[in-house]
Amino acid sequence: MTTSILSASAPRTRMRVQGVAEALPPGERVLWEGAPAPQAIARHLLFVRPLTAYFAAMVAWWMFANRDQIATTAFWTPVGMQLLLVGAVLGGFLCLGRWIARSTTYAITDRRIVMRLGVIFPLTVNIPLRYIMGAQVKRFGDGTGQIALQLDPKEKLAWIVLFPHVRPWRFTNPQPLLRGLADPAQVGEVLRNATLAS
Repeated sequence: MTTSILSASAPRTRMRVQGVAEALPPGERVLWEGAPAPQAIARHLLFVRPLTAYFAAMVAWWMFANRDQIATTAFWTPVGMQLLLVGAVLGGFLCLGRWIARSTTYAITDRRIVMRLGVIFPLTVNIPLRYIMGAQVKRFGDGTGQIALQLDPKEKLAWIVLFPHVRPWRFTNPQPLLRGLADPAQVGEVLRNATLAS
């Protein structure tokens, strides 16, 4: 499935973006291509660290509230079950983060941004550079970051189609989001130069 605001009848060449079936038109060049870092997806999209802290606090509170039974199996059996459950939940989130990262490819060409998305139903979103009105680069403390794309209001993409690669809570004017970038400043510079040259 392809969601595109670029002509579907463009001629094809052998040049391709990884994971995208459609080839690029003749003369179009890939300037940058990459995928989200799994640990960045887990940390900044799925919020694994706050979840870990929350679960740890809940287990600690339960242990404190039942400290009078600390020498009995009635204490340690529930603790063990809680820890197993927490481990399963956090492990599931980590696997989901890796799955999202592995199913995603971002690319910047000299004409557009290509986003290959979809964990279950893969799709490709093409955003011509001429429709990009601005971009906001955000860098996190761990060095990874993301870039939010501000599009021409006349050229809208469905928020649900882009999710989770979309800025939260911007439903009326969805902003595509390049998540989990290992070097957001470098990607932002490539995007800036490509946009100015287009």
